[in-house]
Amino acid sequence: MPATPPSTPVRARSQTVERASRLLGCFTSEEPTQGLPALAAKLGLNQSTVYRYVASLQRTGLLARDERRGGYSLGLRLVELAGIALNQIEVRKQALDEMDKLRDEVGLLVNLAVLVDGDVLHLAHSAPRDVPRMYTALGRRAVSHCTALGKVLLAHRPWDEVRQAITRFGWRPYTENSFRDFGQLRTELHEIRERGYGVDREERRRDVVCVAAPIRDHSGSVVAALSLSGRKAKMAPERRQQLVPRLLEGANRISFRMGFHANAAYL
Repeated sequence: MPATPPSTPVRARSQTVERASRLLGCFTSEEPTQGLPALAAKLGLNQSTVYRYVASLQRTGLLARDERRGGYSLGLRLVELAGIALNQIEVRKQALDEMDKLRDEVGLLVNLAVLVDGDVLHLAHSAPRDVPRMYTALGRRAVSHCTALGKVLLAHRPWDEVRQAITRFGWRPYTENSFRDFGQLRTELHEIRERGYGVDREERRRDVVCVAAPIRDHSGSVVAALSLSGRKAKMAPERRQQLVPRLLEGANRISFRMGFHANAAYL
């Protein structure tokens, strides 16, 4: 017997949820406050329709009116939900103690990140006192192939998937050192797989160098990456070589907590 097609009200509710989700996605760290005209233009909807969605989201606490700047910003209810989500991420729970130990031993910023829609998403930071707060925003996204964290994660994905993501979203370079060539990036990712760690040579920020290592789950899949970053003067090549064994040790400890055993056979 053929399935009954969904009723119009169900489709309408589905469209409402999708539009509300797209509306929330318009807010970024670069544009934290949005007015109705800007939201309408980004969503391709008229302002009266957008206002109905904004009003509903405001009533539930997901959006808030920004009286000082005008327009709207994300509401505190999202902070609460984000906290719940962060606390449920297993790799983050297993990594926090190890990140603090690593920070105290080497005196550098320690980052934990995962891959989301071709970008790297920061789940946790452990920072020394001298690290600016702008470098430690949870939930911050960055172009994956411009960071050590992202390159480590990309190195363990199929090349066709990596190429498709960059083709879709573009190269989006941050500095003159950022990759802009598929051939060079493929060679870099192959080398990362071979040596077991990645390096960001001022590709995300000038005067900042980073090294990153993969974290695996019980199946052996790379699910996150751990990194150490600091000013170029603190991350000279000889210093990086001293840091890499300790970084790999930290990443391996977290992987062990995630159920990964290096001597086991994985398909």
